[in-house]
Amino acid sequence: MTIGEALKKSRNSLGLTQSQFAHDVVSESFYSKVERGINEITAMDLLKLLQVNHINIVDFLAEIEDETNNNLQEDLKIQLLDAYSSRDKEKISKLNKKIQKSSCSTDVKISSLLINAVVNDKVKDLNVREKNQIKKRFLEVDEWTKNITTLQLFCNSMIIFNLDELELLMKELEHTYRENLGKYPFNIQRIIASICINYFHNCYTYSKYEKASIGFKLIDRLAKIPDLGIYLIVTNFYRAFFNDNQRKCKEILNFLDENNLREVSLRLP
Repeated sequence: MTIGEALKKSRNSLGLTQSQFAHDVVSESFYSKVERGINEITAMDLLKLLQVNHINIVDFLAEIEDETNNNLQEDLKIQLLDAYSSRDKEKISKLNKKIQKSSCSTDVKISSLLINAVVNDKVKDLNVREKNQIKKRFLEVDEWTKNITTLQLFCNSMIIFNLDELELLMKELEHTYRENLGKYPFNIQRIIASICINYFHNCYTYSKYEKASIGFKLIDRLAKIPDLGIYLIVTNFYRAFFNDNQRKCKEILNFLDENNLREVSLRLP
């Protein structure tokens, strides 16, 4: 049984349409092709689908393994998913080496490469060729700005992009969420807020403060809820910093320190 067939079986047992089952993890059209074996789903997207549909990962993997078709790519993808779900860094590293040497598709190799780098905190250690592969993936994936897993991967790998590349991707993100960002699921808003904070730091690093305006537009569209409060506070710091308002910066840093958030203040310029 392929992953697509297993997903279809799980979806039917839950009585969900393809749109309902896909949630915001992947688009309905992409998911439909996964079930039909046309599209390859990444290990991270598969994990997210199982989580949002409350499907037991161990049971799902066991069912596929019981009816395996001995396809190397399917088998390696399943092993990677299992290792990622248990945060087994050593196993992920070994699997990544195996996948990179295998005949797996480029998508699977890039997904494995990035998962390994993120989980083992080695994004900075990627070589030029690997970084270019990852960059290319974000430019080629359809609707990457609407895919919660791709958004998270982008957030975790922003360090490998230069500011011009980040600005281009941020413009895509801003265009996608130009309206009603505050009505999107909390997880989407949280990740976008994190992306914006990382982008502000890059604007600071490259001393290109004027480019931060894209991030400010996105932050201003977030829902005004307490759970996103820390992102708004940090954004206010960057607004003040980029406008050379030293008094405001000091006030915010003092507020963070006084409220046991020194770990946050130490990361700011």
